[in-house]
Amino acid sequence: MYKPIPYHIVAVAVYACILTICILAIVYGLRTRAYVKREKITALPRGFSPLDVQRIFIGKTYPRRLTRALIVHWAQLGYIRVEYVSRYKVKLVCLKKPTAHSSKNAVFFDRGTYMHERDIFNSLFTPQRRGEITVNILMPLVSRDKVKCIKSSYAVREDEGVYSSKHYKLKVVTFILSFAPFALCGIYMCITGSFTGIIPPFMMMLGMFVFRFMREIPFWFRFIWSMGWMGAATALTVVFFNSIFDPWYIAYASIAILVLGTYVLIQFIDHREKNNLADYSDLVNYRKFLLFSGKKKLSGVDYYQALPYLYAFNIKPLVKRKFSTDRLPDWYISEHGKRGALL
Repeated sequence: MYKPIPYHIVAVAVYACILTICILAIVYGLRTRAYVKREKITALPRGFSPLDVQRIFIGKTYPRRLTRALIVHWAQLGYIRVEYVSRYKVKLVCLKKPTAHSSKNAVFFDRGTYMHERDIFNSLFTPQRRGEITVNILMPLVSRDKVKCIKSSYAVREDEGVYSSKHYKLKVVTFILSFAPFALCGIYMCITGSFTGIIPPFMMMLGMFVFRFMREIPFWFRFIWSMGWMGAATALTVVFFNSIFDPWYIAYASIAILVLGTYVLIQFIDHREKNNLADYSDLVNYRKFLLFSGKKKLSGVDYYQALPYLYAFNIKPLVKRKFSTDRLPDWYISEHGKRGALL
């Protein structure tokens, strides 16, 4: 049943949320863009780690994504030798360990990141393993509990100094504003129908929570399970609003902003300190160099030197064909010349 006054109040609130999200995305997106230098960056500083890339470029690290990046990075530095086992498995042989950060021979971009990376390395090559370990390159190098244990030895967050507390508050506010229109549609359904209108927002929240935060569940199982909940919630909302008079199309608008706001526009809400945006701009420009340069421009770039960063940026499939990859690196041992998925 259509009720004009509640409907128009909900419609105004829905579009107010959408307008606020768009304004936040434009304002903070332009702020970030203003501090990104327009210059050509063809290499990153010596000692720059894939951990540095994800810490600065994304704001946090994803252990599963870093497995291949760190293996190649350590091999390039001479810490390990890599031996082919199967397409997705390699044996890592420790040749030497990273020196302490206080050593004059230590080369790093960020001291905290270097210490974190060194702890990960030492947790892998323990005396019990005799300097050898076989790993699946599709899995995290260390368990979630081990990562928490390593991080607990530091007094501050890994991303301290990259993002301010205001950044995280803005992310939370943006997520709430993105979800609010869908919840308002549920409230209107309760007003005009029955209290079953609260079910679609609950189903949507459950599906989104599992998909975004239950990372220990395999991706495809998590994706299918979550899409089932979110798809059902979407269908119930659309069916209800199609059965009544909906001149402002608030059902479709709430679904659109829920997807765009939580997965696209929220990426533009970036409130870093200005000095960190300078480092961020170097990464943006280096990524552009790798993505948009042709084979001729990349002919002088060593593929294996750039490979850790291709993994960290998650762009290897897009740019690998531009490099010459005929030879195997000196640190890679393959009895029959097989490359596997690592290279």
